Amino acid sequence: MLKRLLVILLVAIIGLAAYLFYSSKVFTEEIDAVDLVSDQAVFVFETEEPVQVWNQLVSQRIWKRLSDVPSLKSVENQLVVLDSLTGKGGKLESTLKGNQFVVSLHPTAKSEFDFLFLVAFKEKQQDQFIASIREKVRPESINNRLYSGETIFEYKDEENQTTLSFALLENVVAASYNSFLIEEAIRYVQSEKLNSFKDTYSELYKAQSAYKDGYGIFRMGSKGVATFIKGIVKEEHLGLINNFSQHQIAANLELKFAENKVFLDGFTFYQDGKKMDFSNEKRGGGSLFSNYISNRTSIYYQYNINETSQIQDIPNYAFERKNTLLGEVEKYLVNKGFLDRLTGEIGFMILEELPNMDTDKVVILKTAELEEQLDLLKSFSLSLSQGDTSQLISNYYKENEVFMINQDEFPAHLFNGQFLGFNRTYVSSYEDMLVFANNMKAVKVFLDDIYNDNTWGRSINQRRFLEGVSKNAGFNFIMNIPRFWNTLLKVSTPDWQALLQKYAPQLKSIDLVALQLSELGDEQYVNLELGYNLAPIKTVQDILLAESMELEFEQELVYGPKAIENFNDRSTDFLVQDKSNTIHFFNDEGERIFNKRLNGRVVSDIFQIDYYKNGKLQVLFATESAIYAYDRLGDPLPGYPMYMPDGVTIAQLNLVDYNNTRDYRYFVGATAGELYIFDKKGNNLEGWTPRETSGRLASAPAHHRLSGIGDYMVALNANGELYIMNRRGELQTGGPVNLGEGVSTDYVLLQRGDHSDTQMETITAEGEVVRVNFRGEVTFRNQLLRPETNTAFNLVKDQSGDQYLFVIHEFNKVTVMNTELEVLFEKNMASEELEFQFYSFGSDKNIFVIIDKIQEFIYLYNLEGELLNTRPINGSHKIEVKYSGSKNEYSIYAIHQNRFASYKMPL
Repeated sequence: MLKRLLVILLVAIIGLAAYLFYSSKVFTEEIDAVDLVSDQAVFVFETEEPVQVWNQLVSQRIWKRLSDVPSLKSVENQLVVLDSLTGKGGKLESTLKGNQFVVSLHPTAKSEFDFLFLVAFKEKQQDQFIASIREKVRPESINNRLYSGETIFEYKDEENQTTLSFALLENVVAASYNSFLIEEAIRYVQSEKLNSFKDTYSELYKAQSAYKDGYGIFRMGSKGVATFIKGIVKEEHLGLINNFSQHQIAANLELKFAENKVFLDGFTFYQDGKKMDFSNEKRGGGSLFSNYISNRTSIYYQYNINETSQIQDIPNYAFERKNTLLGEVEKYLVNKGFLDRLTGEIGFMILEELPNMDTDKVVILKTAELEEQLDLLKSFSLSLSQGDTSQLISNYYKENEVFMINQDEFPAHLFNGQFLGFNRTYVSSYEDMLVFANNMKAVKVFLDDIYNDNTWGRSINQRRFLEGVSKNAGFNFIMNIPRFWNTLLKVSTPDWQALLQKYAPQLKSIDLVALQLSELGDEQYVNLELGYNLAPIKTVQDILLAESMELEFEQELVYGPKAIENFNDRSTDFLVQDKSNTIHFFNDEGERIFNKRLNGRVVSDIFQIDYYKNGKLQVLFATESAIYAYDRLGDPLPGYPMYMPDGVTIAQLNLVDYNNTRDYRYFVGATAGELYIFDKKGNNLEGWTPRETSGRLASAPAHHRLSGIGDYMVALNANGELYIMNRRGELQTGGPVNLGEGVSTDYVLLQRGDHSDTQMETITAEGEVVRVNFRGEVTFRNQLLRPETNTAFNLVKDQSGDQYLFVIHEFNKVTVMNTELEVLFEKNMASEELEFQFYSFGSDKNIFVIIDKIQEFIYLYNLEGELLNTRPINGSHKIEVKYSGSKNEYSIYAIHQNRFASYKMPL
């Protein structure tokens, strides 16, 4: 969510929207901003002092840590800009203060959420404020459109590549980075049949219409919170979340700040009347178990209640009961007073997850008559094995007896679905507590940590976690974020997993989440605390990329992936080819659209053409013997495949459209260097039947149109000869230009004002950087150091062909240089067969790719030489990289063996 938290722009929304609408629309009716919020919202935050809330937030010590994230830092910078637009001097705060300001979070797609910002103005004039903004906002930066009779304005921020949509709905300014949410708000204004957040959670507004002591009030329900978690967590881990969503709990929580903490406190409400009872009448409070909570604990639950029936009354809709086991539990334990001997003080520890190991879980239950309780549990275990004492697996550790109850989810059957995750239950004791663990190792860890004082109560560093545990609260929940981190990464969806890894140092600074529930008379008080630790951190760039989508094919893939834009909705389609020469076409959801068997391997790039000139695009490419063209459904275009004349073997293909009229030309380079140009009907054009050159080409022949000069056809031969021709194939330089002894790489066009200034640049096989203009004049030569005779020199262009780098590949080292021949970084890499790619989406958004074709590893670096992916991507073919400005993330696509995979990398 960090990449979407540009909250301060909402203030700009108010200024922009209010002023643009003021002259064309008059406030006709005051409506409540929350009436425009869908009941699907994750939460709603309301305040009348948004600037003060923001100032309090950025004054917290944690803000400096979090503002290391570029998107959050830009939020602060934009506040300064907005303040200057409004004339400074507190005018921004005075204008907003006293008006209803609402922020709501909504699901917008799978694993994606967006904010809706609303401001309801009261009946007061703001002419001066409006005028000050209108004088400084450029009208040309605003577009507008109609939706259901309402005008939606769109402000595009070119720098951040985001679009802010906003509208004035009666007296409410609505804005969002997702236009769907604005359209939804309009529907809520115009329809009385839709249930708003306020309608669905009416009890929250009846109980508390406004905040009292804090800076604002959060309103939320279990359904919305569950929706948010479902967007983060993989489907196979959603059992507990689905259960939580069915409890129909809602809460009003006021926002407060304290030293190294952020508080939310208030009261809960149960819409279905099934209130969870956490009453505790023990004098002096209950036990904290402080000296028994292992420092390895990632999540800790503590119940401090009058009797265990209060836990049993909490339904778990996700729990699948075994009636036979329930009967045994009732007969051998419940009916014999097992639960009655428990004091109501129960702790549940989920320990940190370690690689390749099950998660350890431990339940501790304070009890009276410990020995009798242990005897009941042994009898119960024996009853399950028909009295076979050999089945009562018993052990000792540190003089504590440990025996096993060999039944799935025994604690959950005992406590009506609580304490899940026990395939087997290992029972032991310590002092006056029963100990349930889900494996023997967990028992040993629990006892060892007590023995070694490795517990929260004994550790100075961990005692702060105990501050989040209240003796008087009936229920406490503590999450140690650094300890829980590995589990969080494991259960998160690929998109969120990459995001969490990218910002791990910053996010783990918020190291504590504590929740308390207490009974205060007839009301249930809730306190949520976020604590942070500002110990020094080491910023990292590494990300262990997780697959967001994969496809398997019957045979090994030998070409691709090639990303292709879907002309219908601008989504991305892909084309790959397997070793049987079959091409496969599919979309970014993994839906297979078509496959076709070809007569050979694809040897060219994949081009998109508008053959029928109707806006619908087709794909075009070449094998050694033919040019193929298919529409999106896999139907070949008329006259395709277009077979080459006898004896012509295609080595390269380029697409030419001289005047952007879609009268395409196919520029073909044959294996011996012959050049052909065909029209889209297959006719070989005059002058290219063929145009002979002196040998095979180093790169695909190309057409270049120079402004004010004309068209040039260029072919660079591997022997170092450069052919500069006109459209009829006639040399424009009297003969080929000799660049050197040989060239094994591409060239880049350095376009200037006319043909004498526009140049081509490449690097020869001997390491000489050469530039030549279109009159055939060599304008620059610079010999680079050649460490070994087998050193390879490469010019690597970015995806658009505009930016480029030089790469020197020695036997055991790769050196990357910029266009000024300055070394950017060096990497030791002992491989004889490497391939390189470069993607650039701005000065601060660059990826340099090294493909080790022997070991089949793909490495991603930034231009400082920092490895961006901790574990290399598997593959030996070129990858595709896309950048999304709205999501501020890369999408990476690769093939390996018979698999296609896509990855997400946040910025």
